[in-house]
Amino acid sequence: MPSGCAPCWPASATISCWAESILTEAAHLARIALLDESVIAGIAAGEVVERPASVVKELVENSLDAGAGHVRVEYEDRGVTRILVTDDGAGIAADQIELALTRHATSKIRRLDDLERVGTFGFRGEALSSIAAASEIEMLTATEAAQAGSRVLVRAGRVAERSAAAARRGTTVDVRDLFGAVPARRKFLKTAATEAGFVTEAVRHFALARPDVHFTLLQNGRSVIDVAPVAGAAARMRQILGREVAATLVEVDARFGNLHLGGFVSSAGTAYGSARRMAMFLGRRWVKDRLLFRSVLEGYETYLLKGRFPAAVLFLECDGGSVDVNVHPAKLEVRFAEPDNVRRFVAEAVRDCLRRSASPLGRWGLDADEASRRRAVVPPAFGSASGQHFAATPLSGQAAGRAAQVTAAGDEARDSVIPGYLPSTSVQQPLLGVSDAALQSDLDLGDGCARGVLGSLDVIGQVFDGYLICEGDGELVLVDQHAAHERILFERLMAAWAERSIASQSLLLPLPVRVGAAGVEACERAREELVSLGWEIDTFGEEEIVVRAMPTMAAAASLSTLVEALVADLVSSGRALAAHRLAEKVLATVACHSALRVGKPLDNAAARALLLETATVPFAATCPHGRPVARTLTRSQLERMFGR
Repeated sequence: MPSGCAPCWPASATISCWAESILTEAAHLARIALLDESVIAGIAAGEVVERPASVVKELVENSLDAGAGHVRVEYEDRGVTRILVTDDGAGIAADQIELALTRHATSKIRRLDDLERVGTFGFRGEALSSIAAASEIEMLTATEAAQAGSRVLVRAGRVAERSAAAARRGTTVDVRDLFGAVPARRKFLKTAATEAGFVTEAVRHFALARPDVHFTLLQNGRSVIDVAPVAGAAARMRQILGREVAATLVEVDARFGNLHLGGFVSSAGTAYGSARRMAMFLGRRWVKDRLLFRSVLEGYETYLLKGRFPAAVLFLECDGGSVDVNVHPAKLEVRFAEPDNVRRFVAEAVRDCLRRSASPLGRWGLDADEASRRRAVVPPAFGSASGQHFAATPLSGQAAGRAAQVTAAGDEARDSVIPGYLPSTSVQQPLLGVSDAALQSDLDLGDGCARGVLGSLDVIGQVFDGYLICEGDGELVLVDQHAAHERILFERLMAAWAERSIASQSLLLPLPVRVGAAGVEACERAREELVSLGWEIDTFGEEEIVVRAMPTMAAAASLSTLVEALVADLVSSGRALAAHRLAEKVLATVACHSALRVGKPLDNAAARALLLETATVPFAATCPHGRPVARTLTRSQLERMFGR
């Protein structure tokens, strides 16, 4: 044996001893024991108190449930050093203070059935006890009838000091040294700016939910939020979101069965790079619910560019028995008994609001007077089996008659036919050659300002072979000819699809297209829907399809490019997309590939025909993919550019 080498047996003995110790420890861990109360409190605190903003949320909820008219929040550093929440609510009686600090002690529920009728922000009785387990608390509180207030100091979840004190009605909770007992939790906190953002977001949401309450937020002595009580939600939107954002909002007020959706959403064409301006509330409680979030975005389909987000502050109300609000320790998530109905209701309410409120040619926002006059109500047809109740509204009265007479409108009208527009007998004919006066008097758009806007526009010309320059009513209007024509075609196609009358034409020679296995499977899955949309597509092998018929309106498009885009839509849609949403997706693609392209010269007569055609569809603010149809520049804005 070489010198310096240890014999093998000690190593084997060491391994044996190590294995024996592991088995002993495992046997010890396998024994069931009741956890210490401090460990139980620490676990509960970890569920409720995630960060300083969690403390602010829980304490402000208690203040509002106590009937506070003014809530003041102050914090230092990231909220770790100190958080101070003061309110003028009902206060806590002296003989109930220690009980209020006990886990699962609450005044808001008594029986299990009460969970179905929760009308308060908090109800689980864990807020104060969880905060006390993670920090040191000093609380000063007084009721209206009390001769004096009460002061308590809580350390490690237990009352360390208690005394009488002078105090006005209300409660002040001073939280110090947050996570001092569990310093490892502090390592998971973000930067001071990030944590401050979470606190501000929490107070903003409370302010949006309760416009009748005065909210004050101070960070290191600096005022961040100070909003006085206001008469209604619209005024609070201006306070919190700013006048610029608030000017783009339109009101939602929709009902269906036991569901009611109220609030405000940004009008079509207004979009932002993040979702931070979206807030969803169940009753008056802010929730981070994926179903509601996706439902709002679904309502914006065909009105918003992909990857962009609207501003939305929406309040959903429903029967307590149809929603479970007790599925998350912080009550941020909920579970609906009928999630599909809720999703459809929210999406269609938002969609109907956008269609009713938007006027064409880039007027995204409404002033306060207009907003108060317009309210979105879900039509009685909502919830019908067909699900096709938001199709384009057909022309009414004399306007429909004029559409039928358009072929006799004269040589100028025939020369001005929009290239690529191939109407079928089942689709409304373009209103070419109809006079402005006749259009304004006969066309019922449901929007008085739309008729005035279209009637006052003068076409000056075209720039870059794709954008129309128009003037009217003290404004310069730039119109994207492709986006405008795309929306026209899309609305016509949707109206025809709703009537199951999309015209189709067979191809002289069937077109084979290689789309891959996923594309073949998607086409096979959507075969019936494609037939209703004017397509006849057969599978041919494992990776190829054969197109035998296509919608008549798409005859001017590049067929192979259109089919490739169509199949890509089908693949990305998956299996769960409802029939009318799939129709929108497919027809938007058809309209895009069939519309006038940028680079196509138009004379003034053709440009005027395009604008008149825009007046015949119920919505023309954006193309089906969310790009704006027009932008406006007022005379005063133009003069400021030149220093006038």
